[in-house]
Amino acid sequence: MGKEIFNTMTSLPLRSAPTFPQRQSNERPRNPEALHIIVVSVRATFVFLLCVSSYLAGSIFGHHSSLDSYYSIDVDGRRRPPPGTSSGVILSLNGKASDVSKKRSRDDVGCNNMTDERRIDFHVRRELERHVHRMENAESSSRRRRFPSSSMGKSFNGVIRVKKDDINDLLDFGNPASRGGGTPEEDALVFYQREGAFPCSDVLLRHAVEYDDGMGIPLTDSETATENCDSLNVIFTGNPGQTRQCTAIVPNFESYHVQRWMKVDTVRTTPIKPELPLVPVSRGYGAGRGGTAGRGHFYSPPSPSDGKLSPVKRHWSRLLPFFQNIDSILEDLSAILKRIARNNAVVVLTCNMGQSALLVNFACSARRRGFDLGNILVFPSDVETKELAEGLGLTTYYDVKNMDILPKGEARRYGAMMYAKVLCVLYPLLLGYDVLFQDVDVVWLTPDRDPLQFFQDESSKLSRFDVIFQHDGANSIRYAPYSANSGFYYARANKKTQYLFTSLLYHSDLIMTWDSHQQVLVQLLSEHSSLFGLNVKVLSRGYHYHRKHPFMMKFVKGETESYIFHMSWTKNKNDKVFFLRQLGEWYVTDKCIDKPMAKISGIGSSSRNEALLLPCCATEPIFSCHYRDKPSKLPCKSSASIDPSGRSFW
Repeated sequence: MGKEIFNTMTSLPLRSAPTFPQRQSNERPRNPEALHIIVVSVRATFVFLLCVSSYLAGSIFGHHSSLDSYYSIDVDGRRRPPPGTSSGVILSLNGKASDVSKKRSRDDVGCNNMTDERRIDFHVRRELERHVHRMENAESSSRRRRFPSSSMGKSFNGVIRVKKDDINDLLDFGNPASRGGGTPEEDALVFYQREGAFPCSDVLLRHAVEYDDGMGIPLTDSETATENCDSLNVIFTGNPGQTRQCTAIVPNFESYHVQRWMKVDTVRTTPIKPELPLVPVSRGYGAGRGGTAGRGHFYSPPSPSDGKLSPVKRHWSRLLPFFQNIDSILEDLSAILKRIARNNAVVVLTCNMGQSALLVNFACSARRRGFDLGNILVFPSDVETKELAEGLGLTTYYDVKNMDILPKGEARRYGAMMYAKVLCVLYPLLLGYDVLFQDVDVVWLTPDRDPLQFFQDESSKLSRFDVIFQHDGANSIRYAPYSANSGFYYARANKKTQYLFTSLLYHSDLIMTWDSHQQVLVQLLSEHSSLFGLNVKVLSRGYHYHRKHPFMMKFVKGETESYIFHMSWTKNKNDKVFFLRQLGEWYVTDKCIDKPMAKISGIGSSSRNEALLLPCCATEPIFSCHYRDKPSKLPCKSSASIDPSGRSFW
């Protein structure tokens, strides 16, 4: 995990540029009395100017008034207005449309016999009609509502665009978000349900939010867009499977869930069939045409009537000793946590004998780098692992009542050990202690970047979050929307996190059914965030070993500010050992790998604390090459590739 950096996007203008021509007023002269006053005033002014100009020209008593010069003379002796004044459809003074040519043909009858007063009246009215026409055209373009108020006024009254990166940086929704800049997902939409929520610091922008000015949906910065939003519903949407997806926003009683409908046969669990009607499906229903098409990723556990192997019945049998012994367990742990906790926080791990080599490596590498491991509590699932952990100088608590029912060796079914991962976090939280949980395949890198201090920094933007996870990198619908890695996270002790992990315990039947502790936890994160206001944060890093070559090259050269390294997304323990060795992060001597304490030479029957440090912990990292296409501290070009068509890392 790299040090979390809160990027800021290129600054947007605080206010958007004007999106429609400035208008002085929205009032129009539709009152007949007011219009009459305007006509009389204009007429009087026109007559006065005409008289003055005619007098100065010496033609006040001539055969032609000065208005005659405004008209040209037809061959039949009739006057006509100059070119460019006779085309188009205008709004007449009463607001009704009329054709200019028809209007002129009526008004031009007897023009030769018009008095100067009538010609003035005719000209003034025509100019007023042209003015109203221009106003009406401007009015129709700048006053056309984006959403009709008669049918959508209670739900949609305006819309604006903001940059996706900008609103993510402003509000930090907590879930990992791909950068939008320069992509077809660069912008996000903000809909306004009431006019009072419109931005008010920019008059032109406020108008463009509500009315279509012919220049598209206006764009502004996120702070301006949300300045009057008392509440904000946030919807994240993608298109898993790249189907012909539609999104319907239906005005109704508020819902905080998204319904999923697809053209599939849910009985036969088919892929999409366009000829079928839309039917409601699970949000985990595979939409694409690949291996997951037509397969649901979220399904109910088999019925308890299916027999003793039913996940529900196994879940019940595991809960029974928990309920029977929870009080005595918390009493035992209370004394231990008071002794080892620092700043009201503890680092928690759980391990069985099958993964013990990774636990030994964590302890050895941390010791050799100078870390103080006095605030670490290991929950071993068997006696052998308990002895190894204590031989490394680590504090342990062996929950014999609950752990004895779990398998030894590298668990053949992933879901079995996950039960221990639930309990070891729940216990300290119930006692009021913050918990940094980590898998045993984690390496701490340098004492001046202590991961626990990173999460406890009260000046950090992370301090407002209840739970903070490393990014898993899995963007499938199984782990949406958070893609949180359940192998490294920090939980602050409060009512929300206590009930989150209590709920996770109560959902252990789903952990067994889905064969994934992480999948269940992510769904509970989403539900508890919506239901209880749990603040969830997923950091930007954690999946880089297999997928981010440039970052890993900097990492092996010591050019990053990373706090930890987590060997996640690796098939089995043996591969993890190989990868850690060629990264230069392996500190366990061969004689201590996968061996119980009693069989490690050099210590005999000693069980004293830290007895394993000298025989098991190398003073320098043990390096060896295994795969040319995986990150390595030194070039491994002569080694084989583990991935098909894998290219050399160096």
